[in-house]
Amino acid sequence: MKKNLKFGITAILVPYCLTTSAQEKTLPGLKQADLIADYRLAVDILKKQHPNPYKFIDSISLERKADSLIKKAAAQPGILSSRQFSPIQLIRDVHTNMSFSAENSRDIYAMIDFFPFPVVIERERIFINIKGTEIPFGSEVLRINNMPVKDIISALSASTYSDGHITTGTDRASADFQLLFSLLAPSRKTFEIAYLAPGSNSPRKVTVPFAKPSQAFHANRQAVFPLNLLQRAYLVYRNYDDETQTGVLTVNTFGLHESMAYKEFSEFFREVNKRKYKQVIIDIRSNGGGNPGISALLYSFMAEASFKNVYNYRTKTINIAYPEYAVDDNGRRLSDEDIQNNKNFLYQRFDKDSSGFYVGNERLKDGLSENFPPDKDVFKGKVYVLTGGGTVSAATYFASLVQKNKRGMIIGKETGSGENATTAAWFLRYMLPGTKSILTVPMSELYFFNAATDNGRGILPDREVPLEKFTGYLQAGQDPEMTYVLELIRLGK
Repeated sequence: MKKNLKFGITAILVPYCLTTSAQEKTLPGLKQADLIADYRLAVDILKKQHPNPYKFIDSISLERKADSLIKKAAAQPGILSSRQFSPIQLIRDVHTNMSFSAENSRDIYAMIDFFPFPVVIERERIFINIKGTEIPFGSEVLRINNMPVKDIISALSASTYSDGHITTGTDRASADFQLLFSLLAPSRKTFEIAYLAPGSNSPRKVTVPFAKPSQAFHANRQAVFPLNLLQRAYLVYRNYDDETQTGVLTVNTFGLHESMAYKEFSEFFREVNKRKYKQVIIDIRSNGGGNPGISALLYSFMAEASFKNVYNYRTKTINIAYPEYAVDDNGRRLSDEDIQNNKNFLYQRFDKDSSGFYVGNERLKDGLSENFPPDKDVFKGKVYVLTGGGTVSAATYFASLVQKNKRGMIIGKETGSGENATTAAWFLRYMLPGTKSILTVPMSELYFFNAATDNGRGILPDREVPLEKFTGYLQAGQDPEMTYVLELIRLGK
């Protein structure tokens, strides 16, 4: 799968911001003026198309802050440094993004002078995540070019957003740190890094040259953490540990066909029941969501009784704003027939309520089992669920089912999307005319358990790995959350 560069905003412009070269490299087909025009058009589209654009920001503040950011973007020396001032994430929606086209992404990657080392970001701290370099693996970075780590992370907020007020989006950004940090100053030739080596209290400094794109890409592939790369290479992966009598099910998406999901889940739980295991660990730290019905299906394998599986959709609009820019997944312009079919689908399934929102009707909920029974192969032992900033959308719903029904322990960090609501289901893609960038906009909100409000927070864990333990596990080359929960199991806690 090709990964496009994401745009975003810098929530707080820090005084230590890296200076960019006046000779920032340029692309012949990508002009800064076109990007600025696309920013303005994207904001207009979001005002009209987003299902709830003013949930976390009022209309006056959105207008003022967007205008301020766009002016700062226009004042930058080039298009790459302008991207840190994108207004898109003022909406505070994990599913809304603006990305360069695949072709431009490739060309941009080739023209950046990269920070040479992959890192792990954990609770506003940064650790070196590669062995055999000038800096020991697991060293804690204190400053880069005299910019403190806290301010570096603030400057990266353009790419670490989540729903509402959630701050764990750095979980998703760690793997792209070399790219995201380098975009702040894409022509930087050297990096002075102040760091603490593992076990040392004395800061050290080293100056290293930039990495060429091929070197940076290679270094990223040599990153040590996360360690469960095999498990994350599959949609669903199963592990069995006879020593601790623990089954581990890694579920990286709920975007699965029901038949496939049932096969994977049932085979796992039949096996753990056959082996008479005492507990299971469900790892959804990298689960970007999918169908909440599949989340309920997974929960049915551990439910103690029939449970409420209740959610619905709502949106401010069932129209399509700026249809002339709407495209399909392959970049083809949507035809008039496509547009009309989309409108008909929404018109049939959403009814306007007294508040002015369109709410999903019974036709939209057709087939939804609101009183969901336990599966015949239900597991009755202990349940542990690993979550983090990469736990988004339907994955958050699964964590919510576990927590609300008091069926297991949530371990890790706050989920990347909301406990009460997120955006989901259907998405519109717009190809913006200046830069051919793609703006992705969700068409509806998803509300769980008939929630009436959204406090902008995700599922909070029952336990978070203590930071001292986290760094110790990391420096020992161990998966912190997984190692922590296995320790709890061994200690009977």
